[in-house]
Amino acid sequence: RNKVTIGVHYIFIMKFCTIVHTFIFTALPCSHVVNAFNVVNHKNGYSTIIKTRHTNNNNKMLSCLGSTKTPSTSTSTSTNDLVMVEEEDKKYWEIGATLHKPMARPLTEELREAMERNTHPAGESQEELGMGVFTTRDWRRAWNTYQSPPEDPQLIDSDTGYAKYVIDDIDGEIPDDLVGVLYRNGPGRFGWNGDRVQHVLDADGLILQITFPPPDLCNTNDNTDDGKRQVMFQSRFVVTKEMVEEQKADKFLYRGTFGTAPTSDILSDNPRRGLNEDPWEAPWWSKMLANAMKVNIKNSANTQIISFGGKVLALFEAGLPHLIDPDTLETLGEDDLDGTLPQGLPVKMSSNDDANNDMPVPDFLGGSAHTAHPNICPDTGNLVGWSWSQLVDQAALEVTFVEWNATDFTKIASSTHAIQGCQLAPHDMALTTDAILLKVNSLSMNTGLFLSGMKGPAASLAMDGRAPAYVHVFPRPTMDATTKQFEPFVVEVPACFSIHFSHAYHDDKTGNIISMFSGWPPSDSKDFLGAWGGFAPVFSQIPPTFLWRMEICTKTKTCVDLTVAPGSHNVCIEHPLVHPNFNTKKAMNVYCTASNVIGDSTAPCGYCKLLVEDGSSTKLKQGEKNTDVDVFWFGSRCFVGEPLIVPKINGNLDDETDAYLLGMVKDSVKDRTGVAIFDLKDRDLKDGPIAMLWLKSSVPHGLHGCFAQDDGKGSPSIFC
Repeated sequence: RNKVTIGVHYIFIMKFCTIVHTFIFTALPCSHVVNAFNVVNHKNGYSTIIKTRHTNNNNKMLSCLGSTKTPSTSTSTSTNDLVMVEEEDKKYWEIGATLHKPMARPLTEELREAMERNTHPAGESQEELGMGVFTTRDWRRAWNTYQSPPEDPQLIDSDTGYAKYVIDDIDGEIPDDLVGVLYRNGPGRFGWNGDRVQHVLDADGLILQITFPPPDLCNTNDNTDDGKRQVMFQSRFVVTKEMVEEQKADKFLYRGTFGTAPTSDILSDNPRRGLNEDPWEAPWWSKMLANAMKVNIKNSANTQIISFGGKVLALFEAGLPHLIDPDTLETLGEDDLDGTLPQGLPVKMSSNDDANNDMPVPDFLGGSAHTAHPNICPDTGNLVGWSWSQLVDQAALEVTFVEWNATDFTKIASSTHAIQGCQLAPHDMALTTDAILLKVNSLSMNTGLFLSGMKGPAASLAMDGRAPAYVHVFPRPTMDATTKQFEPFVVEVPACFSIHFSHAYHDDKTGNIISMFSGWPPSDSKDFLGAWGGFAPVFSQIPPTFLWRMEICTKTKTCVDLTVAPGSHNVCIEHPLVHPNFNTKKAMNVYCTASNVIGDSTAPCGYCKLLVEDGSSTKLKQGEKNTDVDVFWFGSRCFVGEPLIVPKINGNLDDETDAYLLGMVKDSVKDRTGVAIFDLKDRDLKDGPIAMLWLKSSVPHGLHGCFAQDDGKGSPSIFC
């Protein structure tokens, strides 16, 4: 009887697997692959650079003090400062490949001298930058695992990622009205026992916390050093249950979203090259033996972190949030948001709640996953988020929108809808005063590749770059009959691939919904991720990312405009955002990371401000430089992460410029990461940051984060 029972269960589960694999792809944080700057495969090796450390105050970020030139050194640098490099490393001494220049190019004379002397190229100016030039070697090193620097080997605990110290290397002055806690989340630990993840976005999450205390604390407690504010840094890995098991086994046990997976030792030998070396490409039989029919995807908790309603949560849209202790950054476990997020794979039957339904459902199904991109309404202060499950019997995605109270994270209102024919959960949402927008891109999947274990879910996806997309417009949960609630509707829009929304609003004259988002133009690409994988992102096969303006007529329920936003032609950008008080309003300025201003796909080296309402709509030819955009470039050997716009304490919330822009910057010469602070009031970005706070180590290129303008222990925060 037991054998028969087991057999029946096995057949039932196998049938469900053929359904589940189709919907597990909705767990993909796909735009993070996209916004990880158009990654494609790069299979070459990497050898650690060996250099003598040289400290020179003249090499500090001159731009922090208002200079219009990027960091540089004179050619009179002593020969003692020359970098000794292994030949293996030198093969990456090249100008990185781009979409329109897909072959890597030799270094210029200035770049080669800078690499040899470990300096910034002499004389690099803002006028000369913006052409998408960067070196492959520097960009690869931006994706090294989080670890202590050679000069301070005890700084970071290699098991937990824990570090804590005062940031004492500061260029410029920290403004008094910048008070609160900056959190960042992103890939941090890149593997086990010398076996690197197949894709950087499969790495375990790393939380960073940087605390800006109020100035008046300087004279009242130990938070002082000669009367100066002491900014504290703290870091720790997000310790998920999957990470605990893998750390104990010292190897991969779970399949990752982007291709990382266990391998079989049968007839294969993993060379375990090192966490900062190219990952091993296992033979097909090793992948199949270890992963066939396994559909559970690891929750890496590496995408976003928010502070709200008394909680600090690390988010990953393929699973549940993780609760973080704001004092120690220790992981307190998964959080089901007061029982609203059931455990299990986000796959279920729409008739599960039907009392007359006798069909049994396995315990491992029936769960929900929460988005990594909720939003805060500036008018109500509510957190608006959503969770999803795949409805097997409808071939649809079930989404549940919830608005949460800022005081104690209690639910205010919720609503549930089904998106027919949706195979992949949208990555981001747009919010207006009364509506929520989800844009569904044109994607399909090769289910056989995933079920066989040959490829991960992301690599099994394909896109149709010429097919239309669909925008689903829903009423917010707090809308009711007394507030002109409307029926959900769907709008077909021309071909494009959306990534992140900056904001959305209703036009005062027409009532139309206008939104802006980062995305790709129509293309003939059929491969969603290109040849993704390998050590780090490169840029030769994915379209450049632009800021798009989309207008939807609420009367005819049609898209009446989809164009590159004014003021942004040929500006390759990502992570667009506005002043947080303008998330649901008409904003004049959108701030982004900037890669170049010639319409190519390259690494992000600066920040830009786009005049999206009154900027120029003149179209430029590919390769033609946009000279009108306000942008600051840190240099060809620096890389920037997502910016945050932080209103000034007691500032005017109706003034978009009464705020600071904060962003993480990796300096390849210093081999350290810094926090740049730009004052947006009466200053252009091109004038440079007013301060740079240098961490004591490098931090891997991150994803998203927030700024809590309070004690950072769950107070409402600002985030993208």
